Amino acid sequence: MTNMTFNDQCVCDHTITVFGAGEVSAAPDRAVVVTGVTTTSEQVAEAQEENAALISSIVSSLHSLGIPSENIQTTDYRIEENIRYENNVKIFLGYKVTHLLKVYVEPVSRTGAAIDAAVASGANVVSDIRFELKDPTIAYQKALAIAIKDAKEKAKTIAHTINIVLPHSPHQIVELSSLSPSPRMFSDVQATQIQTGQLVITAQLKMSYLLK
Repeated sequence: MTNMTFNDQCVCDHTITVFGAGEVSAAPDRAVVVTGVTTTSEQVAEAQEENAALISSIVSSLHSLGIPSENIQTTDYRIEENIRYENNVKIFLGYKVTHLLKVYVEPVSRTGAAIDAAVASGANVVSDIRFELKDPTIAYQKALAIAIKDAKEKAKTIAHTINIVLPHSPHQIVELSSLSPSPRMFSDVQATQIQTGQLVITAQLKMSYLLK
């Protein structure tokens, strides 16, 4: 049989190989916020003490919003020299202590309030805000079903176009991908309004039919 290609689909070696893609949109049900504090002092112990007090205040404010301790975890803790340069000369200013928390917020409607509470309690770092599905399985399975249907329709079109009989069932199906990244988020500075948007769940696969 002559080898033929149709936009990355292939008819070769007595086989039709097609690629299918499926996409499903879903509203996120959990937010993940990274926030925390950077403190500086000439003495490392002073920077640590101030940092610890502020982190404690932030955690208490998050608890007051109903966010449990198991949804708050340290994601980064660093002690670094605090320096600046003048005329290529390094000037030592003391120490910088950074403590960042990863906070899981449910429901997502509380995300803005959680950020505001953290900042009001002393947070001077908000480095990441993203949204996710706690259990993306159902959405992904829907996307996968769409991808299978897409691949089958492509195979039928190819078979009809070149006038061959397509087997009832595919010889092989290979899953190629899973969830897509969360979309970019935006926020308003005052009375923080977080736009959650929609998550896009994608599935891709390769399907082959063995021709007689």
